[in-house]
Amino acid sequence: MKKAFTLNELLIALAIIGIVLVVAVPLVVSHFSKKSEVVALQRTYTAVANAVKLLMIDERVKKLSNSSLYIKSSSDTVTNTAGAFIKKYFKVVDDCETETDSCFAASYKNLDNNAVKLPEKGEAYCASISTGASICVTPSKPDSTIPVTVLVDINGPAKPNIGGRDLFTFWIYVDGFVGDKISEDSIEVCRSNSYGSGCFNRIIKADWSMDY
Repeated sequence: MKKAFTLNELLIALAIIGIVLVVAVPLVVSHFSKKSEVVALQRTYTAVANAVKLLMIDERVKKLSNSSLYIKSSSDTVTNTAGAFIKKYFKVVDDCETETDSCFAASYKNLDNNAVKLPEKGEAYCASISTGASICVTPSKPDSTIPVTVLVDINGPAKPNIGGRDLFTFWIYVDGFVGDKISEDSIEVCRSNSYGSGCFNRIIKADWSMDY
């Protein structure tokens, strides 16, 4: 005759299962959340890289500093450089022009929980695009050592609004390379960086994996 489980044994088993679920479920949710964030980042990064290639082909330039993405004269503005680039090579869902309002959240923090400051009005041209992301592009000048800057929120104003999770920065260099030749990929840089640029490098070098 088989021995039946007592009520106490069943309660203990249920308690153990409950503890396992409490520990495991957040880890599983976090894992899938990071996977989806990386996929969204990769999709937007690819869209930017493809747009840069098309720009250089269309304008027949080998150096991006000779393209319309650079401010070369007093008549050039953020709108007719970065703005023209965004409107021509992306499907714009919400055109925020030279402000971050509605395209980005009101506030952001980095992984160390410090506040992140978004571009000031007029510094960059911003829009929400068909990938679901919001981007701000800051044009450069031919004599500048700072490349064209791209700030990306992979899911627009939606949370978590954290640098290194859904907010990232990379650059468009004069040779057309899109990425980050500046930041280290250490976890310390990733956590403290205001715009997630160190985290972007870390994700790339980890073969598109968010290992932090």
